[in-house]
Amino acid sequence: MSRAAGAGLALALALTVFFADQFLKRLVEGSMRTGQSIPVIQDVLYLTYVKNSGGAFGILGGQIAVLLAGSAVAIVFVLWVLFAGLPTRLTVAGCGLVLGGAAGNLLDRIAEGRVTDFLDLQFWPLQWWPVFNAADIAIVLGVVLLLLATLRPAGKR
Repeated sequence: MSRAAGAGLALALALTVFFADQFLKRLVEGSMRTGQSIPVIQDVLYLTYVKNSGGAFGILGGQIAVLLAGSAVAIVFVLWVLFAGLPTRLTVAGCGLVLGGAAGNLLDRIAEGRVTDFLDLQFWPLQWWPVFNAADIAIVLGVVLLLLATLRPAGKR
């Protein structure tokens, strides 16, 4: 796949993730009050509306400058990965997912100083897992795909 084609596909995926994440966050903000929790699947998945001023697991809570800088560095790094060599399907998908998720959370941090989280797992062993959002899912899946891309033998990429 050419760099231009890979970049175009990654950007399309990133935009899809970004707009889906922003739509879901605005939907939750417009229909729930902070702290409210609604069961989607009893004892498994809840919609729980929280505002998170930190990063993953609430780490660095209130450290907006550090979180903004970290997001910017992550975006630049992913763009470098995308353009450093000939992209594979895994790197294109991984970069698109990470870019879209990082951009979604970055916009929230710039606009409000915190992100909207709403997905709450309540089954063992994840019942103590922090509330998260669609952007977080995209970032994690994207990182997994990028790791898989680096583990594949060169001839299989």
